[in-house]
Amino acid sequence: MRSHLLTNLFLFLLAIGLGMFLFIDEIDQNGTKKLSDISADSITRVSIRHQQREIIINKNDQQWHMIKPVEVSANQFRMKTLLNLLSTISHAQYNTDDLDLKKYGLDKAVTYIRFNDTKIVFGIINPINNLRYVTINNELHLIDDHYYPLLSSQMGTLVARELLPARTKINKLVLPEQTLARDENDLWKSTTDISSDAIVEAVQNWTHKQAFAVHDYVERESLGEIQVYIVNKDTPVLFNITDVDPWLIIARPDINLEYHFNLEDYDTLLRPGSVKPTPDNLQNESTTESLQVSPDEFMKAIQSQ
Repeated sequence: MRSHLLTNLFLFLLAIGLGMFLFIDEIDQNGTKKLSDISADSITRVSIRHQQREIIINKNDQQWHMIKPVEVSANQFRMKTLLNLLSTISHAQYNTDDLDLKKYGLDKAVTYIRFNDTKIVFGIINPINNLRYVTINNELHLIDDHYYPLLSSQMGTLVARELLPARTKINKLVLPEQTLARDENDLWKSTTDISSDAIVEAVQNWTHKQAFAVHDYVERESLGEIQVYIVNKDTPVLFNITDVDPWLIIARPDINLEYHFNLEDYDTLLRPGSVKPTPDNLQNESTTESLQVSPDEFMKAIQSQ
């Protein structure tokens, strides 16, 4: 009998403990405040200001595209990271009417981001807890400092790492040592004796291969030029090879950007079909031989990869 009472008492205390745990956990969850209640899906325009630099990125067809200071595809992953700012945890909140914003670096702030019409201004870091002061809708918040480095970095950080926009259709690819092009019958041909797989791989690389980094353009001597002719475009997109040591740099001076690749990518991007080491001489060479590939062969080769 006594054992039965002890068991019931134990179960009773366990139930109380569980209830208290759930109650406390519920308080913690309900007490968590987000920076805003704005849905990331509702955002179609993002503008960023840092110092004198302004970046504007718009969303079209579910894809983000930079329109200022240049027109180029945006880095979709990093745009998603920026949108997470809207729902980031606010560790403390204060009404700005009662504060001296100068103390928080917010009286003449030089960095802000605007989601549609909602502006978030960035101040200094709290030296005690390393949280960042920001203001939104007349409130001061303390948030984790994950976003300021992205806003204050160079433009290339927010640019897509592919050389060309998604779904770009290439008509002609003029490389330093060879040319790949469609003829009047829509057959691909090469000015060097390479396989159809090599042609497919080259076109795929120029539309899908990602650089490991994109940076603001640094003027250097050009080691070679690439011309990419795109369907329904009269003029080619021009790239310059500006470095091959310690990595391959392919630059677009017209939009003030350069793409950094591993040196191993030299052959796949610039010498399709080649198995030779990276050349010292990047002068144009061509032969009269050509290899033709039909559109059906081209598509089958892509689908088989």
